Amino acid sequence: MHSTPGTIRREDVVLALAYAGLTWLLHSLGITATGAPAVPSLEPWWPALALAGSAVVVLRRSTTRVMVPVSLLAAVALLLAGAAGGFFLLFEAVFSLVLFGTAKAAKTAEVAVLVLCAAGGAAAWLAGGSFADGVVALLAGAMVLLLPAEWAGNVRKARELAVSEGARAAAIRGAARDQARLAAREHELELAGARQEMARELHDVLSSRLSAIALQSAAALNTADPALDREVLAHVRRESVAGLRDLNAMIRMLNAGEPRALAGDVGDLDAVIAGHRAAGMDLEWNNALPGGGEDLPGGTQAAIHRLIAESLVNAGRHAAGASVRASLEEVPSGIRLRVADDGGTEEPQGNTAGTGTGLPSMRARAEQLGGYAIAGPEGHGWRVEAFLPTNGTGTVENEAP
Repeated sequence: MHSTPGTIRREDVVLALAYAGLTWLLHSLGITATGAPAVPSLEPWWPALALAGSAVVVLRRSTTRVMVPVSLLAAVALLLAGAAGGFFLLFEAVFSLVLFGTAKAAKTAEVAVLVLCAAGGAAAWLAGGSFADGVVALLAGAMVLLLPAEWAGNVRKARELAVSEGARAAAIRGAARDQARLAAREHELELAGARQEMARELHDVLSSRLSAIALQSAAALNTADPALDREVLAHVRRESVAGLRDLNAMIRMLNAGEPRALAGDVGDLDAVIAGHRAAGMDLEWNNALPGGGEDLPGGTQAAIHRLIAESLVNAGRHAAGASVRASLEEVPSGIRLRVADDGGTEEPQGNTAGTGTGLPSMRARAEQLGGYAIAGPEGHGWRVEAFLPTNGTGTVENEAP
């Protein structure tokens, strides 16, 4: 049977006192259960039986397994002694068993009282030979046994339903909190992705062009050739104008929320190469793509432009005086890009520290198209190699690094 830990409740104490008082009142008024006692030897003991049966009622919640059998025994003994108070204790024993007992005990009790009521009515009918006696016995059993069982069963179901609804409400609140946390996490990830994308855009729009301007202007400051000065200044102006154009396009995109066209194409690479050569870079350039690659999709051309421009800027910044080789060639299912230097012989001038976003940005650009970009030492120098697929599926076939 079910036992609920905790202290004895005040209402249970009041109920126990009420049962004891009603038993005493009925006995004082001469109201008995059966007229003459069925077991006369028990009649003198009715006060003790009533007191024991009533006292144990305080345990109906905390120790149901003790309360029910003691109440039943006291109730039966009181009825055999002729005390009408036994009906109250019998009522309470059935009620407490169904309400506070285990689910199995409650179900068994509900079935048992139905059987007892039917059996009692049938026995009274057969013993007295009168159907009326059977009906009276059946109704009496229903009042004392069936009524408390059904009443307690309904209370138990309502209580269990309340507990279930409470658990369901708690689960819903928990799910809502989890959903809110998930939404917040997704929002944070979106913001992080947006920040990373913005960092790449700012790097591609400004850093590479400003770095090229810095390298070219440094070359102009270190030469006494007026013709070279004008050539370098022309490239500086071209980079400046292009950078301002890209920056304005990005600002418009951020204000309006509309995607901007990707900056750079393969056709611009010749000017980029010329600018670095004008700045003094020993640069070998070979574009072996059919038609120079000008028929490639815009996204692929922009990626090629950015990869080569960034690689050349890095070579000029970190490998001053190096011989640099840059190439584009068609390979199965895609395009291979390669920029390599021999390490250089001059000390880098100025601050060569970057933002740390160049190489990750190159990898991200290549991976967005389904390709790859790798960078690392080669001999005494450094090389950047990338593969961009052109098979229309975004997959890399036999070109994994």
